[in-house]
Amino acid sequence: MASRRGVSKAGSASATLSAAPVMNAVMVGAAVCYGLTVLVSHGRMSWPPHQLLASLFTLSGCLAAVGPIVLARGEGEGGLGELLWMTGGLLVWVFDAVALVHGDWRSTAWVTPLGYQAMGLTILAVLLAGWRCRIAGRGWTWTNVTGWLLGLFWVGMALTTLWSSRSIGLTMR
Repeated sequence: MASRRGVSKAGSASATLSAAPVMNAVMVGAAVCYGLTVLVSHGRMSWPPHQLLASLFTLSGCLAAVGPIVLARGEGEGGLGELLWMTGGLLVWVFDAVALVHGDWRSTAWVTPLGYQAMGLTILAVLLAGWRCRIAGRGWTWTNVTGWLLGLFWVGMALTTLWSSRSIGLTMR
């Protein structure tokens, strides 16, 4: 009887481990589908894509929102990319919670509660602090790479808005 219990525990542990990647894929796929639904419902999906960066910012907000759930289920030590993804997701969650508390839930952009500059510069601060603190975990896991891609995209968007506002200010003089 003891051997049966041991087998059932090992079998359930392997079933749980094999279900984790499937659940992560489902959550990331659902986030992307939700982002595309938001873009279609607001009339922002068109060809040629005139608002491509704004659309990608919306999709990155959807991915950020599922980041804390995916990363909480993760295994092993995290890297700097995972820290960036977790920070972006927690920023989305915290600002959404504040909107709920203040009663602004109808007018809040749920997946992009922060603008390009606020999100990108906050992620840049986390990136620089993580580098300075020598965050461990340089593995090329899919979560670390996804976090790096999201983080660099957010920082790029912030720098783009800084550059464009500066050039607009120079041309208006």
